Amino acid sequence: MVTLSFCQRCESMYDVIVIGAGIGGLTAAALLANSGYSVLILEGHIEPGGCASSFLRKRPDGSTYVFDVGATLFGGFQPGGAHDWVARRLGVRFPMVRLEPAMQVWLPDRVVTRYGDMQRWEQARRCAFPEQVDQAERFWRNQERLADISWRFAARYPPMPLETGHDLLRFIPAIRPEMFGLLPHINRTVGHELRRYRLRDIALLSFLDAQLLISAQVTANECAWLFGSVALDLARQGVFYAEGGAWSIGRILADAFVRDGGELRYRTWVNRILTTNGHATGVQTSSGETFHARQIVANLTVLDLQRLLGDDAPAGLRCATKQTPRARGAFVLYLGVDAAAIPPGLCEHHQVVLDYTAPLDEGNSIFLSLHPAFDTSRAPQGQRALTVSTHTHIAPWWAAKQQGRNAYTERKAEMAERMLQAVERVLPGIHGHIRYQQSGTPVTFQRYTRRERGMVGGLGQRPDQSGFASLGIRAPAISGLWLVGARAFPGQSTAAVTQSGIRVWSEVRRLLDRAARRGLQKQ
Repeated sequence: MVTLSFCQRCESMYDVIVIGAGIGGLTAAALLANSGYSVLILEGHIEPGGCASSFLRKRPDGSTYVFDVGATLFGGFQPGGAHDWVARRLGVRFPMVRLEPAMQVWLPDRVVTRYGDMQRWEQARRCAFPEQVDQAERFWRNQERLADISWRFAARYPPMPLETGHDLLRFIPAIRPEMFGLLPHINRTVGHELRRYRLRDIALLSFLDAQLLISAQVTANECAWLFGSVALDLARQGVFYAEGGAWSIGRILADAFVRDGGELRYRTWVNRILTTNGHATGVQTSSGETFHARQIVANLTVLDLQRLLGDDAPAGLRCATKQTPRARGAFVLYLGVDAAAIPPGLCEHHQVVLDYTAPLDEGNSIFLSLHPAFDTSRAPQGQRALTVSTHTHIAPWWAAKQQGRNAYTERKAEMAERMLQAVERVLPGIHGHIRYQQSGTPVTFQRYTRRERGMVGGLGQRPDQSGFASLGIRAPAISGLWLVGARAFPGQSTAAVTQSGIRVWSEVRRLLDRAARRGLQKQ
């Protein structure tokens, strides 16, 4: 891996400064550097990738584990996917392996295997949900039809959401007649569709809620139907594993960025975005350094963007921040276990729901990922690395933290045990095979990511904040300031944040080129 922690520049002005080396920021930066612009990335950590990265834990005997921080399931690497487009543009190769089956979902009374192959998936869902099978098949076929239209639309890289007249001009050529069939569904939810087909099977409804929660951050009754149709289609498009861990993706993007002349500074936290007359002009770091650029790209949430602007945050941004629903947090278990605890042939991703009648958070629904046996870089010989996560409410963790170390530690232990009980569904007897255990809470994520109160993941894809109603890439009321990441594009996962990076690259390049042409005309 090539890294550049410090480099003196002769120029006093960069074309672009990117705050944060998450996947969205890295994508925009690497594409801009590849296009010939001077770009500086400022990243607070020692590794790229943000929440889609990995960390290493070294044991006293010298052995090591590599755990993925947050994201463990990846899409968009199939031919024509967003990551594939970036790889071809930059001339790089991501070390990805397609997984089949994509995952297994363990419900209280059955196991559902999600295949990418359509014939196997149709057979599996018919066997798993025999009640109302005819109605269910009509639902699934409609979902797949709408998803196909949406995938074809996304492959044309339209500007979404529409923010300017220029966006509209670029959007119109992406329209096809088939898209008019989507219009009646814009304000509908997945729940509306389920009621339309009169689907009442609690197992099927719980399965759909669980799948949507990990991809759309909300369950069926809240999830926008057009987004939900795509979210439920991820396995068909392809689920991938990053060899060596999630940080392989960010490292390759960072290497390409530096190769093409970009400057990347690690251990550099930005604590202020500078503005002049409503235009972003530069940044100030925690060490007191000041850097200036023609355009600023922020790989941040809107809450953190407002924090970095301080008193300079305009009323438009403050209004957008107030209207943005707060995301939830995650509790994550990082486990090193005996390889003997994992049955041969077990797939790599598992979702477990313990109780049909309880909310799908706080350990009642977990997502478990383990690295494939062929990747021996992730754990000591004879062991495997597991990541287990659940959605959790943020406030109780901070309340426990304020109560003192004992209350906070006790809450962590209770949640960890609850989640291990769910892991037992997939890996019976796992308690006796654990060789290493570490947990992360919203407090942990706040400390390491500096996100507001440790919130992670994108916004829940409800109709009023999905698709055309999503936030967009332009910072409200500040010119020259752009947003990338999970909250700046109408989608989830690294594929969506990559889409946001591609769009920022396109827009920033257009503005910089136009400014350069004007400069030449004046000479």
